[in-house]
Amino acid sequence: MSELTRPHPLDCYTPVGDLALSVRWLLRRALLPLLILFVGETGILFIGDSRGAMAFGLISTGTLAILVIWQTSGLGLPLLPLIALQNLLVYGLPIAINHEVLAAYPAAMTTRAGVEVFCFSCALVVAWLVGMEAFVPASPVSYALEAFRQEGTRRLKRLGFTLIVFASVYQLLLALDLLTVVYGFLPDGLYSIVQALVSAAGVCGFFLVSMFVGTGAISPVGRVAFWVLLAVNCLISAATFLLSATTAILAAALIGLFWSTGRPPWRYLLIVSCLLGFLNVGKVTMRERYWSAEGDLSVSLTLTQLPVIYGEWVQASYEAITPRSGADTIMQGGDPSRKTQSLLERINNLQNLLFVIDSLETAHVTPLHGATYTLIPPLLVPRLFWPEKPRTHEGQVLLNVHFGRQELTSTYQTYIAWGLLPEALGNFGEIYGGLMLGAVLGLLCAWLENFTARKLLLSLEGFISFTILLFMASSFEMVASVLVTTIFQSVMLLIVASAFFVERTLLKRPESRPS
Repeated sequence: MSELTRPHPLDCYTPVGDLALSVRWLLRRALLPLLILFVGETGILFIGDSRGAMAFGLISTGTLAILVIWQTSGLGLPLLPLIALQNLLVYGLPIAINHEVLAAYPAAMTTRAGVEVFCFSCALVVAWLVGMEAFVPASPVSYALEAFRQEGTRRLKRLGFTLIVFASVYQLLLALDLLTVVYGFLPDGLYSIVQALVSAAGVCGFFLVSMFVGTGAISPVGRVAFWVLLAVNCLISAATFLLSATTAILAAALIGLFWSTGRPPWRYLLIVSCLLGFLNVGKVTMRERYWSAEGDLSVSLTLTQLPVIYGEWVQASYEAITPRSGADTIMQGGDPSRKTQSLLERINNLQNLLFVIDSLETAHVTPLHGATYTLIPPLLVPRLFWPEKPRTHEGQVLLNVHFGRQELTSTYQTYIAWGLLPEALGNFGEIYGGLMLGAVLGLLCAWLENFTARKLLLSLEGFISFTILLFMASSFEMVASVLVTTIFQSVMLLIVASAFFVERTLLKRPESRPS
């Protein structure tokens, strides 16, 4: 039997490494079509004399190299191929669609951006290879869910639905403004901890149940309840006009559906992408109507107002995508919160990379020499113990103010995204920034793969693996302070919340006896 067969169905013996088998199985079938796609698109760009032809060729080459190398020897959490495909999406896609940002910079600078992504990809995969040789897989002893061994998947389904219902009830009470009095008697900073705990519970619950939905191992009533609760949670969490929490829930369900079947859920992807893309276009208009200068809701939205709010949101998005005169142009200054932002604009990190290269080369802005990274340790202190702790986005604020993209006051209304690679260049300059970031991420990916590969999926280590994978999947617009702080808080909450429900367990799948 070939090594890359589909993994066993989900049960109490499923290790995190089975996800690697699913992804490798998928990549083995996708590499040739991807090669043809990359070569064809690069050729079309060169024939069309596109400014980004060379850059796209470099970016796609780096992506393909990572996928080929990981496909041959990846054994655990598939962070490396995730980062590679993410780079292709946020840096290569704008070139493939001939985004207007290409016209704002010289062709040579676009090529430099491609070189930066290629160098980052090379450093990433080389560091990963070194790490895979240096680290060894951890023991298969896991902190597994204590009662799961006795009741199997039935217990797991109940746990998943319990987490979902708990998160849903909390969101409902919050939307009905019934928790304000309660929080008034609690210490400052506790709200953010409870909110993070509830979010983690909801995300883990949707992840667990979606795996059973994907395999069909759930009753029709349970399936309907899952989709209804998913829709309700998304509608309530997005009502503040921040789509990050909603995206996390939807991504959790996406990973669960893929993890359980080994196949991308294309219909789910299409529907979610269309809905998020449509709402994302009108969110800036809604923030202007309902947000205060500090970046909070200026009015209390009740549950009964949600239909009206979403009606306004749909209208704002429709008006934003309707062709009109005086179309928005690329902003090189001013307040970008006033610019209508499409989904493609949201995931376009090429403009951030070109901006920082231009700032370093043309405007001669000095790099920050690691200043955004030194901010991270203090941010790990819980706000409960330090109410005046700096904002989690402090690194992002520092970059935007230092490079002249925002005034300090405007950062309380919105943040301009950067991404890990542009941040690295902003700290250490061209080439060196990408190489250093690639080396660090590559070693971390290798260590995480070896540490989690033999751990049980239904264990504390499995939930931590899923959490890291989820946040890395949405890290394209984050800076390191946001990514590290968010992962750290979520992992700590998972450890504390599960402390009384797990035990050290060595579970190995029984060998099947020949008939």
